[in-house]
Order: sequence, then structure tokens, then C-alpha cells
Amino acid sequence: MILVRYDEIALKGRNRKMFEERLRENIAESLGSPKAQVKGVRGQLAVYVEDDELDHAIGHFAKVFGIAWFAATVRCASNIEAIIETCVDAAIGRIDKRTTFAIRAHRSYKKLGFSSDRIQREAGEAVRNATGAGVDLGNPDVTIYVGAAREGTYVYTEKIPGPGGLPVGSSGKVLALLSGGFDSIASAYYLAKRGAQVDFLHFHAFPNSEQVLKSKIAAITEKLSVWTMSKKLYLASYFPFESRVWELDTREQRHELVVFRRLMVRTAEALALQQGYQAIILGDSLGQVASQTMENIAAVDEAVTMPVFRPLIGMDKVEVVQFVRDLGLYEEATADYKDCCSIIARNPAIRAHMPSVHALEEKLGMNALLEEIAEMVEETEVGERWK
Repeated sequence: MILVRYDEIALKGRNRKMFEERLRENIAESLGSPKAQVKGVRGQLAVYVEDDELDHAIGHFAKVFGIAWFAATVRCASNIEAIIETCVDAAIGRIDKRTTFAIRAHRSYKKLGFSSDRIQREAGEAVRNATGAGVDLGNPDVTIYVGAAREGTYVYTEKIPGPGGLPVGSSGKVLALLSGGFDSIASAYYLAKRGAQVDFLHFHAFPNSEQVLKSKIAAITEKLSVWTMSKKLYLASYFPFESRVWELDTREQRHELVVFRRLMVRTAEALALQQGYQAIILGDSLGQVASQTMENIAAVDEAVTMPVFRPLIGMDKVEVVQFVRDLGLYEEATADYKDCCSIIARNPAIRAHMPSVHALEEKLGMNALLEEIAEMVEETEVGERWK
């Protein structure tokens, strides 16, 4: 059995059971196991797996949002003899005379015929005699944890950190604009960690979507969805916009990038309203590049009425790059790829002049362009067409 503990969910009020149930469902989905194998036990979850599936389960649990920590656990009867025997079994092979240990016991069911102190004292003596290891209550090499409850006692020797946060799907649905760079990867992760169901919209400069699905975009969404549990990748073409901006003069080109970013969020909003998403995610960090100045961010937000979340707004680029590296997506983020925003004018306006932006959008026929692009958006299942 794997014992799963959560932190933030425990602080919830009347809707706590909804969060617990969502976490149960996500754990079962991540393992590909029936939900019945994940059971609630006194403010925590117990997941039952076969011995040969233990390593597989542990690898997945480290990526399920909502889990604070988890532990591979042995369950025994709640009597002092069985507890002592189980503690000795847990110690053998993990500690010896060269290591130190401590036993931390907690008795949640007060009608048991023994105290937590007695468990620690008698089990500690048995482990010391069986292994020759010394006791160190302050800084032990190995800690044996004992949770004595009415239905049984749980013994484990390692608390493995989970990713924390809230279960995916407990905080609504959002649509992330995915460029394939560090920022869009990190921003999607952070919204999923807060419980949002995150799906992706990608603007591409390929003649067809099949080429996108052979690119790093496919690899990113598949690997990222291990955390985000994303289901959908929407693909929108950049070409209708490109065909309208070929003949812009130099002055107009300075607002081309802002206009394109406004088009992207308007496309995202149209798709979100159609598919039931409640907000849009962007990977902006204030002042990082020309399109992310305060004025240009405000210009983008003016184009839509739907909430636009920017989880990286106060982060440095170095922080974001290191974060993506830690996720294991550095190679995918740095792989060669033609990002649409990199094709646009190299000297964009850093402070959008809104009358000029509106005039350029009118000249380009932005409403008709939005309809054209929205009608061409293709929907694909994450990980399905490129497996």
C-alpha cells in the first residue's frame, strides 16, 4: 500500500470532499488503475498496488498535483506484537550497526491498549537488538514511522515529496497559448499546480498540422501533460495573418507584433467560449522583451474580456529556464523551431499607441481574419496522433 498525504486540501471547508475525490480520480488515472484501488483513510489516501507495480506508482505520484508526500507502507494489525515485528522487518536491510535510527509513532485511535511512547520504546529496543544500530532521536540516518489506527497500523521508512498544489480539474479549465519556449511551458505547469485543467493552443507557421505533430511541440505537450493531465492541443495557422502584413510600411510594422498577440488572445477567447474554458494563460514576464512592457501587456488585454493569467509575471528568465530544466524539458524547449513571434518585425514598438493599433487592425480586417483563423483551428488529442 502507498500512503498519500495532502496539505492544502486539508484546509478546505465544506467542499473538501470534492478536492479529495478529484485527487483520487487523478491518482487512478495516472496509474491506469481502477478508482476503487484508491481509498480514503482518515484524512489521507491509501493506494493499493501489486508489488511489481510499486516503482511505477512511485514515479507517477511525484507528478500528481495535490500530493504533499507519499510513502510505500506495510500495514499490520493494531497490536503491539504485530507492530514490533513489522518495524523489525522494515529495519532489516535498511539499517545496520553503522547507521542510526529513530521511531516516530502516532496513535490516532486512543482506545488501543498501548501508547505511542510504548511503541517507540519497545519497537526501538527490538530494532536495536535485531540490527545493532544505534538510536539517534535528533538526526537519525533512518526514521521508521508508525501510524496506529483502529483499522490497522501503517509502517514506513521514507516520506517521498509530492509536487503539492491542488488536484488538476478542481479549479476550472484554462487554455494556454503554447509557443514551445521556456515561458509557455512553465506557465502551463503553474496553472495546473493550482488545480486548473490546462489545454493548449499553438500558432504555427507550417503548411499543415502534420508537420507540427512531428516537431518539438508534440514532445513538449506529451511530456508536460504527465503533470498537467492535458487532453487537447489546438493548432492555429499563422499564414492568414502573414498574407495580410506583407505590404505594411515601416511605421505600421512597429505595431505588427502587438496586433498579432492581440489576434492570438482573441482566437484563444473565441475557442475558449466555444469549448468551455474560463481563462487564457500567457507566459509573459514584465519587461522581459518588447512585447511584455506594461503598455503592450495592457494593449493585449484590451482585445478580450476573458481573464488572462500570467503566472510568470514577476519571474526572471534565469529562474524560468532553471525551472524547465528541472522539469526535464530543457532539450525540448531549446530544440530548433520557427516560433511565429520570431518571424514578425525585429524592431517592435515597446509602448503600444492604441489609435495606431486600432487603425492597423481595421486596415487588416481583423474581425474577418479572426473568423478565418478560428474556422481553421484543428483539434487533436495530446499524445494520440504522434504515438
